Amino acid sequence: MDNPTTPPMPEHLPGYEIPTKHKEAIRQLYKYAKIGLQQLAGYYSLTTDTVSWILYYDYPERVKPTRTGRPRESLNEQEVRDIIEYISKSYEH
Repeated sequence: MDNPTTPPMPEHLPGYEIPTKHKEAIRQLYKYAKIGLQQLAGYYSLTTDTVSWILYYDYPERVKPTRTGRPRESLNEQEVRDIIEYISKSYEH
């Protein structure tokens, strides 16, 4: 009987987030199957630094997925009016 395996992750694009299911699979393979960092990095086509970051990150998912790390500034009243005017002029009827 073959050992259960996780499917390889599609090519990871730098700057994009790794899906949580793959992060959890990496954690389980490391913890329970005792697969090393370099093997996991090779299997998932990631750097060892990225795998280390996944293994030692406190939460499996972002606490606030919409948060990018900087506070959003609100638009003032004039900016809102300018946007409405621009959209109303550029909208084709």
